[in-house]
Amino acid sequence: MVGRLLNFLLVPLYTATLGKVDDYGQVNVMFSYASFIAVIASLGLETGFFNFARKKDEYKPEKVFSTAVIALLCSGFLWLLLGNLYAGGLMSMAGYPSKPHYAIWFTAILAADAVSSLGFAWLRFTERPWRFALVRAINIGVNVGLNLFFLWGCPLLFSKGYTWVNLVYDPSRLLEYIFLSNLVASLITLPLLGRVWINLKWGFDFSLFKKLFAYSLPMVIVGLAGMINETIDRILLKQMLPENGDYEAGIYGAFYKLSMVMTLFVQAFRFAAEPFFFKQAESDRAPQTYARVMTIFVYVCGFIYVCTMACLPWLAPLFIRKDMYFTDPRGMQVVPVLLMANWLLGIYYNLSIWYKISNKTMLGACTALFGACITLLGNFIYIPQFSFISSAWTTLAAYGGMVLLGYFWGQRHYPIPYKSKTLFSIMLFAAILGYMALVYQEIIPHIAYLTIPAYLLAVWLAEAPRNAAR
Repeated sequence: MVGRLLNFLLVPLYTATLGKVDDYGQVNVMFSYASFIAVIASLGLETGFFNFARKKDEYKPEKVFSTAVIALLCSGFLWLLLGNLYAGGLMSMAGYPSKPHYAIWFTAILAADAVSSLGFAWLRFTERPWRFALVRAINIGVNVGLNLFFLWGCPLLFSKGYTWVNLVYDPSRLLEYIFLSNLVASLITLPLLGRVWINLKWGFDFSLFKKLFAYSLPMVIVGLAGMINETIDRILLKQMLPENGDYEAGIYGAFYKLSMVMTLFVQAFRFAAEPFFFKQAESDRAPQTYARVMTIFVYVCGFIYVCTMACLPWLAPLFIRKDMYFTDPRGMQVVPVLLMANWLLGIYYNLSIWYKISNKTMLGACTALFGACITLLGNFIYIPQFSFISSAWTTLAAYGGMVLLGYFWGQRHYPIPYKSKTLFSIMLFAAILGYMALVYQEIIPHIAYLTIPAYLLAVWLAEAPRNAAR
């Protein structure tokens, strides 16, 4: 979480140094496209690896790992080839025809990230969290460090008369330095994973790969649907509002980052929870364990939600450094909506364990596609009229629909005794507290800070029956 927080802290740097909102909009649009391609490039093999590696009686984990990595190395080479051959056409489709080199850089980033994701998966599977954290921290540190050097350090040195900076720095290429920093960080991660790659000596098993691919292919659909829900809105803002699409994407992207406080926790939770859930699947008490994890997860997310809303008046200017972002009042309006949306997404990740351990990944794909359909319809219909306001509410509707469908299908195929009424009540109470913190803070001084102890009291009351039983 700390490593990802450092990446999150790049938002103040970008909003402070990039000259226009439109420039930050380009950053959001390019990384949105990259998110889609990343899902395809990974082939869903990370989840497939966890599923097959846990079956130690049937498959050697080292063999599963080696087969998956070699498959991604081959597909990565294909991505690099396509990126070089069709760079101009790809960037014309994206709306930036004068930047064909972006396509080459991003295909290299995505190919490297796809392979390294399996290296990280091996560290998670073998329960080596400190090694995992170290390599992740170096990866993020390199990215953050290079961003700071090019966007802050070089202009500072140049202003003090150090003309040698011109050898590596051109103030007209700030956007390129952002992407180059990501490229270097992605490439340097592969050797940092070190001895993980020794497992490649087990070679490639084609019959195993066919089973891996058959299991993982629906996960690609799940991933693509997930990216539609998470990032398609910025792409559609660019495509459907050609006159000011970069500006709209810039405002939306900046305030979307404030909801990333929730996403940081959700992503960190996923890293630890996925291998844990798979290993618990063999236990007779697995459903009870999953239910308890869900309860604690909702409590923690509720605390993050209430704290973020309470601190939003001073948190927003701290991360978004230029006043031009706040001249548009719509930015602050989407933050509570997106926070709740990311909370629901985290709940869906918890719910989705049922189709992964019961090998019903196609049902999981259907659930994700259901959410993607809501996202596409909502954005296509309402962006021309309401711009990114509609994108935020559509995201909330999509994740809410996925939670409901995932819950009912899950209870039918793999019943888990969730405390549904308690969890819904906690979420509703947190939403009310967040609304009070945002709306009434000017009327009732310090009310925002009273919402935090009020939420903690609600959690304590919700847990009182369990504590009494113990």
